[in-house]
Amino acid sequence: MNVKIFDLERDHKDIKKDLVQIFENILSRGEYILGREGEAFEHAFAAYIGTRYAIGVGNGTDAIRIGGLACGVTAGDKFITTPNTYIASVMALSVQGLLPELCDIENETYNMDPERLEEVLKKQKGIKLCIPVHLYGHPCRMDEILDVCRKYGVKVLEDACQAHGALYKGKKVGTFGDAAAFSFYPTKNLGCYGDGGMVVTNSPDVYNQALMLRNYGQTAKHVHTIEGFNSRLDELQAAILRFKLKKLDEWNERRRQIARLYTDALKETPLRLPHEESWAHHVYHLFVVRTEKRDTLMKYLNERGVSTLIHYPTPIHLQSAYHHLGYTKGTFPVAEKASGEILSLPMYPSLREEEVLYICEEIRKFYKQ
Repeated sequence: MNVKIFDLERDHKDIKKDLVQIFENILSRGEYILGREGEAFEHAFAAYIGTRYAIGVGNGTDAIRIGGLACGVTAGDKFITTPNTYIASVMALSVQGLLPELCDIENETYNMDPERLEEVLKKQKGIKLCIPVHLYGHPCRMDEILDVCRKYGVKVLEDACQAHGALYKGKKVGTFGDAAAFSFYPTKNLGCYGDGGMVVTNSPDVYNQALMLRNYGQTAKHVHTIEGFNSRLDELQAAILRFKLKKLDEWNERRRQIARLYTDALKETPLRLPHEESWAHHVYHLFVVRTEKRDTLMKYLNERGVSTLIHYPTPIHLQSAYHHLGYTKGTFPVAEKASGEILSLPMYPSLREEEVLYICEEIRKFYKQ
């Protein structure tokens, strides 16, 4: 059997006719940037998440950059996130002259540890923004993180790029901080056909600042109030995303069904399986297992037609781009140990039951050898 880590062609097969019709509608309308489709999707996405505002931008990285800057941070300010996220969580703002700080993670969810966060905020003065990452689709401990950040006067930008539709204590992620960033990269739970992103917020000030930042700093045509970017969600992607948004809950539930299949079939193996807290609604952007035999298992599965990936093999503080921060190996032991053991198994709505069972059978065979 040949099982891909992602299979976008199969995922989209059932909606192909709808997508073609959307494309034809956009072509016939002749409106491609900052038009009615973008505005309609912004309203629909804000309503889905539960925020007052949503601002479409060019990609998830720009959503973090524009969301962070709209919260009022500037070059020279410090911000904090975790070392085991995609590098965009840091690079989006570090390239704007902001200074990254990092804190270690929880051992079970791989998300920001609120206790470690407070330890850093106690020691490091000048941190203005915290970016908790809802990694793999599991929510962070937002109550504890918000309590710590309020105590030290730190604003919060949720990185929800992997957590479309995830719930923390019954409320969607993206509604807790001063703002939140989402990515619509094609493999996300809600993905487009290229790049796309969204900033959501309940703050009129953040909203208005983000509107200017995404469009050259304009308040009106040819009136540039601040320096900004060219980062707009185009009409075609917005129209596709608005259509797909109606199916997101269904697709997320399918991911949860697949996760249960994996869990039931692998619970007797030595693998550490994904953890879901009682207060969480995990949307399984990725299904990440953990084993000290990660590299051997990865090779074994690949030889048997099963594609896997590692999200992410090298923590940010050990990347060459961030050696100047002065962190060394051993600084964040929980994140470093996890990065050497995690493995992402195939996970997408059109993954078939027989494929999941095949993967699990091969893993059981691996451990019997």
